[in-house]
Formats: sequence, structure tokens, C-alpha cells
Amino acid sequence: AGGTNGASVVCLEKKAGRARWKSQSDYAGYAPPVLATLAGAEQLICFTAEALIGLDPINGELLWRVPMKTSFGRHVTTPVVVDDVVVVASHQVGLVGTRIVRTSTGLKAEQAWLTKELAVNFSSPVVVGNYLYGLGPARNLFCLEVPTGKKMWSKDSHFTTSADKSHASFIVMGNNILVLTDGGEIILFEANPAAFKEAGRAQVCGLNWCNPAYSDGRLFVRDGVKTTGELRCVELLP
Repeated sequence: AGGTNGASVVCLEKKAGRARWKSQSDYAGYAPPVLATLAGAEQLICFTAEALIGLDPINGELLWRVPMKTSFGRHVTTPVVVDDVVVVASHQVGLVGTRIVRTSTGLKAEQAWLTKELAVNFSSPVVVGNYLYGLGPARNLFCLEVPTGKKMWSKDSHFTTSADKSHASFIVMGNNILVLTDGGEIILFEANPAAFKEAGRAQVCGLNWCNPAYSDGRLFVRDGVKTTGELRCVELLP
């Protein structure tokens, strides 16, 4: 998978491992594909190193394509979908909303909006309702209205350690969002488009770029400090 010989995206049978179909010849990026229904059609959304594309999940047929190329092929963010708008980001392209519409000949992709100010690098944002929450290039947390591309708020408090390689992981928890910063601090804030409202924070591990896992009140994190690298389980209490 990820090959430039017609195998950018590959569909495999889970039990047998056989390839059901192969599609496209793009270099691979780092973003995982997602299944979504846009303009009434179920499709596989893929953010390769060269483009944002929609494929028919049954046979791999290309439904639409938006070219996007950047240095190092640094396309990392998981595509997120609100209604018929797909949102992806990279350090050079910016934060982009692409609207999928149905035409007489099939599906068409058109740019809904673009903002360089909120050019997410490689920290995947999350969506609650019509609003996207993520980590901006100024190490700032922000909220954006997906249908319009309007910035609702930005909290500039240098939440991460590095200006050019900042990272944070986001987990939606009901009406709240939990963030693990690359400095090992967790921050809980309200999924509120009106303003940033912090509910608590704690230091749980050292430097890391790893996505945590959450289950039944416990957060599992990897401590990336070389001298103490380990897996930790943190109990989250109200």
C-alpha cells in the first residue's frame, strides 16, 4: 500500500489478506483514510502526499481529486467530515475545507474555504457538532466553524514545546475535549465555540508525539523520555 504503481490505496480482505482492489499512483502520506458519506455517496477519503481524493469503497474508482503537494509529503492530519465538507491541513497548504457536490456527471470537489492562519502541521484536529478544534502553527488551541471556515476563538498560551514541530493529541469526551500536549501535560476544556474554558490540567508523562488511548476512566500514555520510556496508565478523576 502506498505504491506509485497503481497501489496508492489498497483494499484487503481482513481474513484472507487478499487484495480486492488497488487504486491511484500517488506517493503515500501519513494520514489514515476514513469512510464517510458526502453528497449522498459513501466514499473513502484519502489524504495522500499529492492530493485529497475520494474513492468508491466497493471498487476503488476515483470519484474526485484535489491536488495538494508540499515539501516532504508532510500530509498527516486525519480527514474530518461535517455534512458535505472535508477538512484537512498541512504546514504549507493551510487548513482547507473542501465541499463535495453532486453534478449531472457524478461528484465534484470545490474549495469551500482556506485559512493559512490556522495551518495545522501534523496534529489531527477533532470535530464536535459543526465546530473543529485543533492546534495552530503558533502553538495555539483554536475553534473553527466548519461550514463557513470562520475562526471562533484562539487561545495563545504556547501549549506545546516546539514552534515548528508542535504536536498535541485530541480526544472528544462528551461536551469536553482532552488534549495531551507533546510536553506530557493533559488539558481538559469545554467543546464550546463561544470561548476557551479550561476545566483542569495535570502533568502525566514526559515528551511524546504519541496518541493516548482512553477507556473506562483511564488514560494510557507513552512516556517518550529516553531514560524512563514506559507505558503509563493514568486514572482520571472528576
